[in-house]
Amino acid sequence: MRFLEAAVVCVCVGFTVGAPALAAQSKLAGAAETGTGPVFEVWRFGGDGIPQPSVDGTGTVRVTRATQWSLPVGIIVPIGNRWTFDITSAYASGEVRLSGLDPSTGSDGYSLSGLADVRMRATGSLIGDNVLITAGLNLPTGKTELEAEELGALRVIAAPALSFQVPVLGTGSSGTLGVVLARQVGDWALAFGAAYEMRNKYTPISIAAGLPVDVAPGDAIRLSLGTDRLIGQHSMTVGVSTDFYTKELLESNASGGTVPNTSTQLGPIFTFDWQFNAATSRFRELTFYAVDRYRTQYKRDGVAVANSEANYLDAGVRAVAGAGSSTGILIALNGRHHTGLDSDQMLTTAAIASGTLTLGLVQRLTSNYSLQPFVRVQGGRLESGDASSTVTGFGGGLTLAVRF
Repeated sequence: MRFLEAAVVCVCVGFTVGAPALAAQSKLAGAAETGTGPVFEVWRFGGDGIPQPSVDGTGTVRVTRATQWSLPVGIIVPIGNRWTFDITSAYASGEVRLSGLDPSTGSDGYSLSGLADVRMRATGSLIGDNVLITAGLNLPTGKTELEAEELGALRVIAAPALSFQVPVLGTGSSGTLGVVLARQVGDWALAFGAAYEMRNKYTPISIAAGLPVDVAPGDAIRLSLGTDRLIGQHSMTVGVSTDFYTKELLESNASGGTVPNTSTQLGPIFTFDWQFNAATSRFRELTFYAVDRYRTQYKRDGVAVANSEANYLDAGVRAVAGAGSSTGILIALNGRHHTGLDSDQMLTTAAIASGTLTLGLVQRLTSNYSLQPFVRVQGGRLESGDASSTVTGFGGGLTLAVRF
């Protein structure tokens, strides 16, 4: 049942992140697969930049550019005929440039580099194709104890509006357990999924940054429902899911308790996914998709924060046209409209309306090796608080995938 495999994504999205190097690959049964390759991304902000709070929050800086080099690595290994194991990680180095000096750090930029967390997942079917179990583990290998300038870089690079390849290096340890139940009803394949993620306490900011605190992240529950069917020679997948979160605690670890303890709780997040795979002789692959996420208001110390709801819409088309027996031409168009949050003035809650064009090659070198170079251009308008700016982005990368 093809949808049963797709439903694993519905259960795990938001809990574990697969390596982009492998995301576009279709694994052959019984074959292990690994992928890696460098990716470069840069965003430039129009005019004299977009205003943001300084690291200590007492002043204002203007961000003019943000860049990141990253090297994602992933491997998928079959275990027998019914189980697969995958592991992903990445190295990333990001830099943020300012139009002047940050008064709290005395520098005109921030930087953040290091390894990301290692994420592992095992997935297998128990009863035919009707019950699937997935278990994930996040190992805290990524950097979490940040200096002041690293914190400044994180507050820009982690912004959903910029969609960097590796937005966060470390989030502490966590574990996920999920189950998917599926059955065929006429022409429709139906699946229901549920997953629970338990997350451990970690220190996101070091004493040197002046903010001695620990974060005890709330746990998360995801419920999902999806369906898949053939429409003639085409196929369509539709899924809906809801994420629920327990309270997250910000705890002082200073000797004098100088930082007050606070709690936040994310409201439910509702997600709608749609994908249509068109069968056509003109393209080896032609996929239309749309993902819409709506996050409700969150609470701080038990009180709902005004203007903290937001909607994130991404839609587009991805096509691979044949250019010979071993070469494909990749063309992808994507549009995004994120309303952002009006509850603060930071880039992490910014709104954006943008368009993206990606061009690349899918080159099979041998039966076991393939190479996928790509370039990407983006443009749009970003709003952060009361300020707005035009934004332009460029990216490029090279992925080497190996089956063995």
